[in-house]
Amino acid sequence: MMHRPPIPPIAAHRPTVGGLVAPFVNVTLADGGVDFRAQHDARTQDCYRNRWCQLCGVPIGHPIVLFGGPRQLETLQFDEPPMHPECAVYASHACPMVAGRQDRYAKRPPLSAGHRGETCATPGCACEGWVQTPGTSDSDLSGRLSHSWFAFYVTGYALGLTPDRSRVAAAVVRPDQVRAVRQISAPGEGRTWRRIPVEWPEEMTNA
Repeated sequence: MMHRPPIPPIAAHRPTVGGLVAPFVNVTLADGGVDFRAQHDARTQDCYRNRWCQLCGVPIGHPIVLFGGPRQLETLQFDEPPMHPECAVYASHACPMVAGRQDRYAKRPPLSAGHRGETCATPGCACEGWVQTPGTSDSDLSGRLSHSWFAFYVTGYALGLTPDRSRVAAAVVRPDQVRAVRQISAPGEGRTWRRIPVEWPEEMTNA
């Protein structure tokens, strides 16, 4: 059964699909649907650079929330754009993977990779359909076991650019910018949403 948490007021302007908010960064399909597993690259870049919320598209004040897994817990480099605290709480309930309701990543291709992505949602666009955003293919995750998810409440971040400096690849956070970390979910437990203590290596703290 699909979980439909209450939509936060700040995201009330967003369209919905099946009672769920269509995130600002996700691919809108020409048939009116949304691909919850594919992000629109230009919007993702705008969110990173302008500190817009990936769920509602509205500028973020403080704190900023970034989602990540075990790798982000170690490196403080985030490949998911930022969110408002209230949008993060919503997403922690709405997304089945983040909420711990799925034990594996989906094996099927994203909707935008099939026939529903062959036509652009923007009338008159000459792109000839959806083109996969660089670096976002989930083929390496297909069927893999899920992992714990964490919400990082931070005061800011730097832009981690690609080698040619043309795109933002990650939001890079210093340890002193982290105000709190919550474990959102854990395999076998589901959604936990508990605050956890964290420490980072001295070389990261003194960087």
